[in-house]
Amino acid sequence: MGKVKSNKKKQARHNATGMQTNAEISEAESLQTLPMETILPLIAKLSSPDANERAWAAAGASNLLMHDAGTRRMMLSKNLIGALIERLTDSVHEVVVEALGALRNLTVVGGDEVISEMYNKSVLTPVSALIPALGNMIDTMLSGAAISAEEQDKRKTVWDWAENVISVIWAMAENSEKALKFVNKLDMIPFLMSFMSNVDKIPPKVTVAAAQCLYTLTDDNPDSRVVFVKNPNYIQPLKNILGLNVNAEEELLIKTLAAGIVINLRTIISPKAAESDFSDIHAAVLPVLSGALSYDLQKASAEAATAAQVVNAQKQEVDLSKPNQPSTTEEQALALIETRLQTLQLALELIANICTESVEGVDHEDEQEEEWKDDAGDDDEMEADEDEEKMEDTEKKDNDLDENTLREMGQLAAAAAETPMDLSGHPIINILINTVFPALINLGTPTPLSFPEQEIPTPATVAPLITAQLATTHLRAIEALNNFLLTMADAVPGKWWYKHRKSDAEQCWVWLFQQAGTIAGKGVQVGAEEKGQEMRGDILDAIVGCLWTLARGLDTHVPLSDFHIPALMGAYSSTTSDSMRVKAIGCLGVIARRQGAVETNKVIGEFLINLLKNKPSTDACVEALNAIYDIYADAEFDYDLPVYVQGNFNQELKGMVKMVKFMVRNIDRRKDRDLRNRADEASMNLVEFVKYKEKERR
Repeated sequence: MGKVKSNKKKQARHNATGMQTNAEISEAESLQTLPMETILPLIAKLSSPDANERAWAAAGASNLLMHDAGTRRMMLSKNLIGALIERLTDSVHEVVVEALGALRNLTVVGGDEVISEMYNKSVLTPVSALIPALGNMIDTMLSGAAISAEEQDKRKTVWDWAENVISVIWAMAENSEKALKFVNKLDMIPFLMSFMSNVDKIPPKVTVAAAQCLYTLTDDNPDSRVVFVKNPNYIQPLKNILGLNVNAEEELLIKTLAAGIVINLRTIISPKAAESDFSDIHAAVLPVLSGALSYDLQKASAEAATAAQVVNAQKQEVDLSKPNQPSTTEEQALALIETRLQTLQLALELIANICTESVEGVDHEDEQEEEWKDDAGDDDEMEADEDEEKMEDTEKKDNDLDENTLREMGQLAAAAAETPMDLSGHPIINILINTVFPALINLGTPTPLSFPEQEIPTPATVAPLITAQLATTHLRAIEALNNFLLTMADAVPGKWWYKHRKSDAEQCWVWLFQQAGTIAGKGVQVGAEEKGQEMRGDILDAIVGCLWTLARGLDTHVPLSDFHIPALMGAYSSTTSDSMRVKAIGCLGVIARRQGAVETNKVIGEFLINLLKNKPSTDACVEALNAIYDIYADAEFDYDLPVYVQGNFNQELKGMVKMVKFMVRNIDRRKDRDLRNRADEASMNLVEFVKYKEKERR
């Protein structure tokens, strides 16, 4: 079922924009695409014999790229990328710095296609050639050695130079495996670690870029890990950063990124379970990550709305001669809020992934399901043709855990044995249940600025970028909540949290339905194309996933209200998302297993049967069949006779055998092996289940 494993590289790049983002990407709907007669002379001046004109043109291009999407597309159509890359080998330092800044801005707003074009035009060759001189200059500055007058002038731009070099390389590395291999050959780790080792001497924005590049390079990249194995002293600066007391938002982002890098390098830091334990790493990073979650979104939303109104009222025409940086108090306030939201998103993803690791590999075989499978084994009634019944051996999902993760799970079990009535003393569980869980509830609650009004066309919001960041933060919080709930259900012995913090689990169930109502508002379909509304659907999908997990954890203690089951059925019928449909079916399937609720079972059972009759998507069909197998696995269940037997469910299922087999045959195993295997299994189980139920009451 649905544990969420985040795409860390994609999230990391959102954080690349740092302080500049709000000014750079505030593409309000009112902005007009600039005329070609403004653009062409500027691009032409990139090749001017006058160095001042070349520098001016590069700076102007950097600003215009942030103006609006139409202007950007027009500039790119005139080979702006090629012209800027050519300027990276300019003989004048100022021109190089300005061209580099423009290319860096392109990585921020251009999207994957533009970044891919930059890589294909060999941007990394001249960019990487800048690193030796840049590194030497920074080393000289940090050492305090005397320098020439010419070098003194270069120092004025050295930090912008460094930030842009790192940001361009970073964007390339996370865009494709080919680019990553190229970057691996540049031996970037020592260069980047020099920034992490001097956080007190280097501007935070530069260290942020270095930390984010390291975070990407250490994420499932063996080549970079080899460097850390050969240089174990690189680990200490990262640990030092985890222990820093920070005041500024950028410093908190650095600290959070350092936690992510440590997590990426955990197998290096703790190579052998016998010598060091995995929980030490979690215990080191979780306080940092949970501390980063302490933020009042409601207050930030109000402050952002107020600041944005002032900024919008003061908007002026773009000035090509000035850098597009946050300048007013209000612009700086918006930039700080955005940086904090990006830190939140990263911390939430890391926490979600920590929880994911804790439940990977846990086996949840249902004994009752196995029982009816065994009972049906030798009966050859209703046997399908041999050719149809033959399957390739289903490959087991690779859930092998590293030794450290296994050790951590063993520690949890040991903790349960020592303190069977109170696991809250365990350092990891204590942070998760007492700090992380309440923070996830707060961060998952929408603010007045979180979503555009539900009108067509969607109106522009007062602060579009902050609105987008808020919605993403809510989504990350709900995804992390789902993984927290999975950890409490599957990795913590005896479902301790669900039993000893039952009221928290029940309140979470109620809260999730409240949030679903707020987010759906006037009603929104998952996958709706109306700009700004798609996040509503994504978050609703994640909420239904949480409800499914909670239902499993609470079992018979789900605090049902009259509207909950109709709401889950409505979630299935109103969405175009297979993911959300599967989650709604799964949640209903768990609820239907309650004893002493025959009418509830009947409503859900009939819903599942009718759903199958309507030939749903393959994913939904498989989930509905598996739900039925679980719900009606035993004739002793109080609802089995009045619902399954008297409702003639077995005959209904028997009539679906050919339909299900046809569905399975139409799945191309080469294109979707996992779905084909699951559908094959569900199809074979359908034959066995019907046979089992036919003879169960004889």
